[in-house]
Formats: sequence, C-alpha cells, structure tokens
Amino acid sequence: MATNGHSNLKRSASLDDHEDGDDNQEHGGRQRSRAACAPCRQRKRKCDGKVPCATCVRYEYQCEYTSSKRASIHANGDVSQEPPAPAPVGHTQPSMLQLQAHPLTAPGARFHHRGILDPSKTRFVRANSAIAFPRILGMDFESESIPRLHSFAWHLGIRREHPDPLMEITSILTWADMQHLAKAYFNIVKPEIGLLDESDFVEQASARFANPQGDSEVDAVLLGVAALGSFFSPNPHPKEEDFVSHAKKVLDKRSMVRSPTSNSVFGWILRTLYLRLMSRPHSAWVASSVAMHQVEACGLHKEMQTIAVVYPAAPTGDHKLAKIRRRLFWMARALNIIFSFEYGRSRVNFDVVTTKRFAADSSGYSHQLVELADLLPSDYVDREREPDPPAALSSALTKIEELQSESSFINMLKADLAFAIYRRLWLMSLTDAKDRADSVLTLGKAACAASATMLEARIPWWNVLTTPFQYLCTVLAMDTPKSLNQVSDAMTLMYRISQVYDTHMVREAYNQAASLVKMSRARKERELEALSSLPERPPFEDHPSTAASATMTEVPSIDWSTVDLPFEWDIFLNPDLVMSSQQGQSAVDAAFGGQLGF
Repeated sequence: MATNGHSNLKRSASLDDHEDGDDNQEHGGRQRSRAACAPCRQRKRKCDGKVPCATCVRYEYQCEYTSSKRASIHANGDVSQEPPAPAPVGHTQPSMLQLQAHPLTAPGARFHHRGILDPSKTRFVRANSAIAFPRILGMDFESESIPRLHSFAWHLGIRREHPDPLMEITSILTWADMQHLAKAYFNIVKPEIGLLDESDFVEQASARFANPQGDSEVDAVLLGVAALGSFFSPNPHPKEEDFVSHAKKVLDKRSMVRSPTSNSVFGWILRTLYLRLMSRPHSAWVASSVAMHQVEACGLHKEMQTIAVVYPAAPTGDHKLAKIRRRLFWMARALNIIFSFEYGRSRVNFDVVTTKRFAADSSGYSHQLVELADLLPSDYVDREREPDPPAALSSALTKIEELQSESSFINMLKADLAFAIYRRLWLMSLTDAKDRADSVLTLGKAACAASATMLEARIPWWNVLTTPFQYLCTVLAMDTPKSLNQVSDAMTLMYRISQVYDTHMVREAYNQAASLVKMSRARKERELEALSSLPERPPFEDHPSTAASATMTEVPSIDWSTVDLPFEWDIFLNPDLVMSSQQGQSAVDAAFGGQLGF
C-alpha cells in the first residue's frame, strides 16, 4: 500500500484541494501554516495546521505537533483523548460520514489506498479493491440505489459451496463443563494474553447454551477456551480433541465461506496458542498467520475513525468495542512475530497500522508480551533503514534484558527470544555473539528458575521444556568455561521435567540434549588428545648474557653512594635554575665554584 507516493489521479474539488484555507486566497501566493506537524516537517510536505492535518488524514500518518499548544493524536492507550476545539467554518476537515453524503468526494475516489469497512459483515478491503469499486461508482453517480459492498462477478458460479455440517455445541460440551474449563482458562491463560473479559464471556456462553440450535461464530471462542482450559487442568476433559476439531470447523466456515468477525480472530488466536502447546511449529506459525489475515479482513489494524465506513450505522464511538479491537489486533500480531522469529519464518506485516496500543493491565502481563514482540527486529534486512543487523539484534537483546516482569511465563519467553537473537549473532559474527554472552546467560539462568517454578505448579506452558533445552544448546555454542558450568544445571532440570511429564517429546529432548553434551565432550577430548600428542622434549638452555659478553665490556658494579661527585646534584637538577643569555659562563662558574671545568 502506497503511503507517501504522489497520486496523478483526477480528483473532485474538495476542501483538501485548498489545504491552506481561505487565508491563502485573501493574501495571494503561497502561504504556510504557522505550525506544521511532525510527519509533514519530516517529509517536507505542506501542512494546514489542523488536528489531524489533511496530509496525515490522506496518507494515514500519525499527526503530532511538538508544540505544547498543539493537540496530538497518541498511538497508545485506551483513554480517549480530549477532542480539539472546533475550527472556524471553511477550515474544518470533513468527517468520513460527511464525505459519504457527497459521492464526488467519496473516500474511495480521493484516497485510493484508504480502507473501507462494511460494519454489518465486518468486511474490510482497500478502496482500490474490485469488491469496493462498484459501490464507489454508485456513489460517484449520485445514485439513490448504491450497490452494496459485494463480490459481484467474482467467478462463474458453476459449483455451489458445500460447507461442512456442524454439530450443536451441547452435543460435546455441557454447561457445567464449560464453567469448569473456563475457570482454568481465566486463572492461567488470561493473565498472560489478556484476552476476553470474564463477565462478557459468561454472558455470551450462557446465551449460546440457552439457544444451541444452528451454528454460531461464538462457538469457536467457547470451544477454544474449553480446549485450553482442559489442557491446563489437572484432569483434562475426555473430549478435548473434539473441542479442537469442532472449533476448527467453525473457524474454517467463518474464514472461508462467510465474512470473519472479531470472534473469528479470537478463535484463531486461541487455536494458535493450543497448537503451540501441542502441535508442530509449522502448525502454530500457519495459525498465527491466518489470524493476522483475519485481522486484516476485519479491519482490526485500523482505528474505526481512520476507516472510510461505507454505512453510517457503524458503531465508531463504542469505547468498549475499540478496546476489544485493540487487544485482538496487538495480541494476534505479537504471537505472529514471536512465533515467526523463533521458528525462522516470515511475519505478516501491514504497511500502515493506526490501531492504538491497549493500556497496561495491572492484573496481567499481556502488555509485556506485546512489548517483547515489538522489540524484535525483522529478519528481512533493509540496508537503508537497518544497515547493521548485528547492532539491531544487540539493541533488542539489551531492551529484553531491561524488561522486568513478575510472570514466570514472560521470563521464560524473554530467554527464548534472547536465545533466538544469540543464534542469529552466532551465525553472523562470533565476535558479536561473544560480546553478548553474559546477557544471554543471565536471562537463561532466570528462565530456568521460572521453568522450575512452573514445573512445581504443574502449569505446562510450552517453554517449561523449550527454555532449558535451548539454554543448553546456547551454552554449548558459547563453549567457554563460564557457559559450560551451566550444562549440569540445565541437564538436571530437564531430567526433573522428564520425571513429571513422561512423554515422548520430553524423553526425546532429554536424549538429544545428552547427545549434544556427549558430542561437545568428545570434541574437547579430541582437542586434548591433539595437544597431548606433542613429543616430550627437554627445553633448551638459553643464556642471553653469555653471547653478549663476547663483544661487549661488562659494566662494572659501582656504589654511587660512596662516589665523591665534583658538584652538588641538588643544584644541578633544580628546575627553577634558569639562565639568561646575559649571565654567561661566569654565572655558571660562580654557581658551581668553578668545579665544572668545561
């Protein structure tokens, strides 16, 4: 999506075509705003001084003024900002809804890259989409029957869609089971990812179980919560696999057949977490990527105020809805970035994101998870923006080390990301890797302690095992006496984990760790053998003074304290003794009593 390119499309006359207002016409010639916003100054663009200015609205920049007299639009926080005072008539930027009343100045016609949202189906596309263009044409024609946002003529329609039949949620899950499993979710998972208000969940769940007929998008959320609750429960539910399977069918139907909703995004986030806990890396990465595509389809990466809503009925002022949208977007993005960085795959990026960060929650740590993801540099190297990848990785490692958390899960995640950074530095430059070894060791020790805490509490997050295994690999790669001293502790912890969770994955990890330690010891033994194979020969006798005495006269030993010197050394070495050219030799002789005899 072009964010700062020049458009040569013909546009209808509007207030944006006269960004300096009526004052320009009165005074004649080119006039500038008294104060330009930061994005306009940086890009040397014309700024009209409004909040937000027309240029930032057009290109979706974050409009900010450095002067304290100017209001600014903050990117973070859930608290609504104080709206700016109304500008005089003739200077006011038209709102999105006002623009919809004038088809010739419709957002799609003026902003070819701006997003368009149909709130009735939560369908988000760019204005340049083939889906949006018939509606934009209808608005431009000033028709009374404007086409709806729809995929007209998308294909020939030769075959009908055949969605999989869905079974009722009550056939696999009772209301009592739902309440029990939800309790485990809100006690263990909710504090870490910060998603879903418990009272809202109970309201939706009770309504769904009271009317279970047909299929509903909320089933993906209910079953996802039930699956994670069962996973973290001491006694898993016998139908946990059915929860996951049924939830996937609901998600596939909502994702592939119908327009996705916020519940669809939440369902994919829950599925991503579950797959990270029990499936292969590829599965979790794919699920996290699908979640991000669902985010875009719902327009969650945009604040409602920055989207050209094509139906005025959109609830743009709903503060609760805005908070939900923000949490869903930032959590989906964080998981996709972290899993991609750890697994070595590409992340899903959006050119322009206007969704604000959600505020920190004192009862949870989800904001720290988002912060960690935001610290990670992309594996794609842009030589113009990031000419020194090792420096960017080292900077990220420093910030990760500085982030303090009381969450054992976050502390393990910090170490996992530190190990991922070290792997990159180790492959790029051994020098850079050695420089940051102490930081990685510090994070690794703290993470192993957190893993032991989780092990005692029987809370099976994935990094209870991942962290000590990767820590072992990292200290072996460092290959220093200080790092190798950590091998015993890491292996002991992994053995303790195998005693609690006697599974194939744990046994396999322990055996592989032991094998790596054996390989490292074998290499050390070969190195020692190579050094020990040197023949034992006596050293040469070397007398450096003997060779020198043949050609040089030996310096006699003199006791200078007994030598009667011909003059006073204190006077000779006096730094204050300065002689002018007029004093001459007589002054010297007088000072030393004629003893120099030059």
